[in-house]
Amino acid sequence: MEPTLSVNAPAVVGEIIDGEAVIMDLTAGHYFSSQGAGCEIWRGVERGLTRSAIVESLLERYDAPREVIEPAVYTFVAELLTRKLVVESAGEAPAIVTSPEDGARDRTAFVPPVLTVYEDMADLLLLDPIHDVDEAGWPMPKAADTGT
Repeated sequence: MEPTLSVNAPAVVGEIIDGEAVIMDLTAGHYFSSQGAGCEIWRGVERGLTRSAIVESLLERYDAPREVIEPAVYTFVAELLTRKLVVESAGEAPAIVTSPEDGARDRTAFVPPVLTVYEDMADLLLLDPIHDVDEAGWPMPKAADTGT
């Protein structure tokens, strides 16, 4: 059985805004973005799909053969895994649900996905007091270390 993909929560959060996936690694303080096919792949990760299910959904949306789309998806997912933005797990993937508009929409040209990495604000993001909490989470600050 092929593993499903999911967001590496709570260390990673993401949101899709106007066709762009914006992803934050709260542990490292890096943020990422991807548009087009990368955004669609992220949407599949959020839904808990497998790589092959994501490939199938992109084949419906984009005008490109499997031989082009499949390696691009696998490469992009490998980068997400390497950066620990997503995790794999054994489990049953949800069924792909399509709406009537999905089939009616014109297929667009496929551009291989790119994950853009932003590390310039890592220090500022890590200064946010939300990172300095105990296991109960925000807004419970960590107890001061008295050194005893």
